[in-house]
Amino acid sequence: MSQTIPFSLPFLRSHSIFIPPSSSTSTSQDGEWELVDRPTDDLVGQKYGRMVMRDKDLLVGMGKEVRMMSLAGGEGGWEVKDGKVGSYKSLKSPSLNFTVHHLIPNPNGRLLAVVGHNQIVVLVLPKSTYSNSSSGQVDCRAIPVDEFQFSPSSNDTITKVSWHPWGDGGNSLWVLTADGKLREYDITQPHDAVQTFNFLSSSTTSSSKFTAIDPLSRYATSFAFSFGSIDFSPLIVYVLIANGDIYTMGPILPLRTEMPIRYLQGLKAYSEARLAKIQGEARDVFGAGEAGLGRATFQAQWVESLVKQVKMAEQQKKDEVLPESPSARRTSSLLSRSTSIRSNDTPTKGRAAEGTVRVHPPHLTESGGPAPGAHRALLRQGPLVYSPAPQDIGNGDEDDEQAATDLYISHIPPSEEEENGETETIIAIAWSGGRVDIGLEVEKPVPRWLSSRDPSTSTPVIPIIESVLLPFPQSDLESIDTNAPTFLADPLYRDVFYVQHSFGVDSINARTWVEQLRKEEGAEVLPGSKVTRHVESAGSPVKPIVGMINFCNITLGYGLVALASSGQAAFVELDLRVADPTSIIPHPSTSTEEEGKSDEPDAQSLLLVKPLDFEKIINSIRTPTTPYNPTQILKRKIPDSSKPITTITPDHLRVLGEISTQVRQRTQAIRSGSQNIENRLDLQVRELQRQIKLLKESQAKISTLKKNSAISRAEELLEKQESLGEKLDGLVGRLTEEFKPELGEQEKKWFEELDRLRVRVRGGSGVVSKGKALSTKSQILKEQLAALRPILAESHIHQREEQTQQNQSYGSKQLKPLEAALSARSEELRRLIRRMEMLDMRVESYGGVEED
Repeated sequence: MSQTIPFSLPFLRSHSIFIPPSSSTSTSQDGEWELVDRPTDDLVGQKYGRMVMRDKDLLVGMGKEVRMMSLAGGEGGWEVKDGKVGSYKSLKSPSLNFTVHHLIPNPNGRLLAVVGHNQIVVLVLPKSTYSNSSSGQVDCRAIPVDEFQFSPSSNDTITKVSWHPWGDGGNSLWVLTADGKLREYDITQPHDAVQTFNFLSSSTTSSSKFTAIDPLSRYATSFAFSFGSIDFSPLIVYVLIANGDIYTMGPILPLRTEMPIRYLQGLKAYSEARLAKIQGEARDVFGAGEAGLGRATFQAQWVESLVKQVKMAEQQKKDEVLPESPSARRTSSLLSRSTSIRSNDTPTKGRAAEGTVRVHPPHLTESGGPAPGAHRALLRQGPLVYSPAPQDIGNGDEDDEQAATDLYISHIPPSEEEENGETETIIAIAWSGGRVDIGLEVEKPVPRWLSSRDPSTSTPVIPIIESVLLPFPQSDLESIDTNAPTFLADPLYRDVFYVQHSFGVDSINARTWVEQLRKEEGAEVLPGSKVTRHVESAGSPVKPIVGMINFCNITLGYGLVALASSGQAAFVELDLRVADPTSIIPHPSTSTEEEGKSDEPDAQSLLLVKPLDFEKIINSIRTPTTPYNPTQILKRKIPDSSKPITTITPDHLRVLGEISTQVRQRTQAIRSGSQNIENRLDLQVRELQRQIKLLKESQAKISTLKKNSAISRAEELLEKQESLGEKLDGLVGRLTEEFKPELGEQEKKWFEELDRLRVRVRGGSGVVSKGKALSTKSQILKEQLAALRPILAESHIHQREEQTQQNQSYGSKQLKPLEAALSARSEELRRLIRRMEMLDMRVESYGGVEED
């Protein structure tokens, strides 16, 4: 039995789709030659985006292989087989013979642009049933893009590829090369570019090596389409140069454009109103030039040409459709205030999507050829002026010049609380050294053409709000030199964007300063953006991040996944913004009134005492008291109900009335159950308000406890205690110095007794007194005793000898008086010895007292 792992995004990093291909599978087979990537000496590091998501399908580029797996199919778990978790499908095509750097799906998710260093191939993605295939490979149709221009031997480095959001059927592919040429390719005819725009002059792109021109000023790195709803902003293209310059050009449209009808209506009104305003301000020829009358006239003429295209298409449709057709009546008033000019039919090859109209650039025909008439060339505007200029900060070697690698444009609409707020447009520039410049577009570029009627040379100004420096490890300078950060928009919030670089993934949240900027009483110094590091590539050498996706849907939640070059993936769950809880907290006056009502039941007690019985509500609807089966009643009481009815009889009306009664009863039961649920929801809302109120009170108490008043008071007490301790130490010292003790009666008697003992033991100061001292007497006795001891010893020996002789010569009667005399003498000697010992002890004791 095979083991399965439950589907979970945190376990996605263990999936086999991220295992890099082995060297054995990547080499050619059957002894064939293999094309290898040639070394490049580009001024800017290679940008990567090897991981994308199409709905619930994950696509990853590994080497020269494109892998695909369904995240929806993994809800039952991933099977572990041969040590590999889960399975994936490899999209195979003979045209995929280069290393994949970028994967870019088109707006409808049917096509995938696979981009290498010098090659582009568009894959037709399989349908959702591809996951049911037992084979590990899925053959896909591949569409090589301009093989003459983009080939392994080509010198044109592809710096960015993007799909135009207004392309017909999602087939408009735009490619920017390092030489500053922006080309549009229609996938239906991918062999040649249908449009080409040059953002670098021929002198700038000169290949001469001996020139004083900055090489970074000749290298285009990124481009972006702008946004908007009324003005010309969606028709302007921004191109970023490696030295940080930004050039604009417009109006630019795909060859086959599906333009929103509402936008075209607003653009027509905007251009006409602007032209009328400038005509009113222009008093003479000189005033017309200064006011930009020629420019406004060209813009209005260009918009009018689009309107004519739509009107001609509608007229052709009217000729083909019958007058009685509802679709003809719906499309009769084009560019009016109606909300839609299209029928609800499914879009086909010959019909635009609902709410859009098909147009093409006025200087081209519908097939892509030059349109009849005179058409002016578009004017390249720029470079845009930065005021104030960005800060010159960056990681790595200070002597190395940073290169601008990517461009990001976002329109931030006002929030629901900001009713009178304006839509702000932010422009961000990423640099190779980790710097991100964030500016605000206060003056939007407008379409301009090469003409003497538009002599103005003014350039839009972009104030740089802040320059954010992302933290990079300074130990790996080589990785910093090849670093090429790229931007990715957040799927939920427009004021949040992500920066993918070799060392990780960071998010930048510009919400704080955008909201502060919209306030009329805003501060002069705006707060900085919130920068968060979500993924960090650690280790040495650094494993650069080569892919990132972010998503927000019901199945997967809200998060991002980053992919390293080693195949390691990291999942980060992001936090949704929670609305301000004070908006749903009841007003203090209202809460006070509610507290005063003693008869109002507590929402919490109602939730606990009267629980909602969902089973009872469901059973009351599913199994009503009276049987509910209108079809059975109709068949039983009117057997021929299935046949066509020619006349209506009273039986028909009676049966229909009975069925109507059952339907009303069933409807009433559903309404009753719905009312019970609504009542329950009301109670839950009240309970939520009560809990929020308690939380607010708790927060207030916590904030009160956290205030610095108690801490400052304790610090003041400690300081006072230290000062008091120092004062007490000084006072004790002074008292000790000033203290003069006085002896009492007992102490005086004690010292007098000691003096007497000292005199008695040691004697007085005179010679006579010293002779009478106990110590002197004791010394004399010791000398006498020492002199007597040898005499006593000799006498004792003589006594023994005499005794022995007497014992021999004397009788018992004669010896008794002698023994008595000797014993008395011995007793007297012992008494003297004891007295001397006592005197010695007393002398020693008195001597110790005197020394003390």
